[in-house]
Amino acid sequence: MSKKTGPVLDLVQIAAMTAVLEAAKFLLNALPNVELVTVLLMVYTVHFGTRKAMCSALLFALLESIWWGISIWTVTYFYVWPLLVIVTAMIPKSESAFMYIVLAAAYGLLFGMLCSLTTLVLSGWKAAVAWWVAGIPYDLIHCVSNGIVAAVLFRPLVHALEKLN
Repeated sequence: MSKKTGPVLDLVQIAAMTAVLEAAKFLLNALPNVELVTVLLMVYTVHFGTRKAMCSALLFALLESIWWGISIWTVTYFYVWPLLVIVTAMIPKSESAFMYIVLAAAYGLLFGMLCSLTTLVLSGWKAAVAWWVAGIPYDLIHCVSNGIVAAVLFRPLVHALEKLN
């Protein structure tokens, strides 16, 4: 974003970003490993910046924990989604969406491995590896669906937000 915003506008934007994340997650809950959170957080990072995207990612994790209760998967949200924001921020800005599509697909493929870190801490490496390996078919679905979603939606969402400015 080119112009500076005030704290009230920042809060409203972060709240709206988080609400869209929650709505998108809720709408696709019935489809295993098909989600919009990845592409939305990447778009938020590119358009609104790392700080606002990080706030939205952490609020999203908090709301998911409140809604569903604290469990292994909700705990992982506190590091998995902020990590995506950090990695997205490291990609040099470009008019091409290619790197973002690759990141989205790779993130879907690696999601189970990243989530198994919580199991590693709680139950040891054997349980973590077993948990990760058992989830590989879902990670493959996540990889393909994230790649398709990013290919279809990343640029249009960025352009739509730019027009709103």
